[in-house]
Amino acid sequence: MKKLVLILTLTLTGLMITVNAFTKTIVTDGLVSYWTFDQSTIKNNIVQDVWGENDAIIEDNPTITAGTVKRGIRLDGIGDYVILPNIGNFGSRIGAYTFEAWFKTTHTNSWSAIYNVTEPPCNRHKRGYGILINAAWDDKWNDIIETKKNSFLIQRMNKVGEGGCAGGSSTRTLPVSDGKWHQIVYTTRTPTDEELADFPFGRAVGVCSTIGVYLDAQLLSEAAGCTSGPLRPYTEPIYLGAVNDDGKALGFFNGVFDEVRIYDRALTHEEVIRNYDLVLSVEAGQKLSTVWGSLKAKR
Repeated sequence: MKKLVLILTLTLTGLMITVNAFTKTIVTDGLVSYWTFDQSTIKNNIVQDVWGENDAIIEDNPTITAGTVKRGIRLDGIGDYVILPNIGNFGSRIGAYTFEAWFKTTHTNSWSAIYNVTEPPCNRHKRGYGILINAAWDDKWNDIIETKKNSFLIQRMNKVGEGGCAGGSSTRTLPVSDGKWHQIVYTTRTPTDEELADFPFGRAVGVCSTIGVYLDAQLLSEAAGCTSGPLRPYTEPIYLGAVNDDGKALGFFNGVFDEVRIYDRALTHEEVIRNYDLVLSVEAGQKLSTVWGSLKAKR
């Protein structure tokens, strides 16, 4: 009898642990839009925003394939991309936001875009706002983007004043074109006083922001800076998997995207880790389709 009670106790404990694991969800505080790229969310060339009201538009002829959670979208590197609507701060580049996506690629023959927007006056010298992969500036700083295997080129140019453009860029080299799934997260927020303590002009110079970039829940880059505002918003939409060069698509991504989300605030490092760990646990747990489906059904 005692043995039976012990077995039942262990079974119930296991079920409780399983239920607790299955009911974890992604971070939803500040979540604005969420594109899963599951087949059921795509009709003709429209991709449903399963959280908000900002449906995306498919351009050319991508295919739906296995994703990191259920299905994802495969872009061919020739002309495929997805138009994400201008959403709050993510579209305007003014204020706090988070961009999060999962991607997979083996392509290293040319540079391409996770996303990137250039428009006057920030289309000069091939600069803009976004993330390029397998890309780096040429060694002589001739404003030429060259192909460099496994390098991220992170661009953050702001439209300032009447006709100015100011900001910077940085590169990181990591083995990301390995055919494995990777999480990329880009955040921007107002810096703390402590972060600006060593900035030579402090807040008086204009508009200040802190940019954070994460790969697989690891912080790649975080820097605070200021520009002599006021900032002016970008107006061109974001192309997932291509550069939007003042309305012209180029730098096409060759690979798969999945689980693309926009927040109207900067996720903390702990929240980035939470989203990352959850996707991995979903994969391990046969994708927990019931719990994931109920989350995606909220609008």
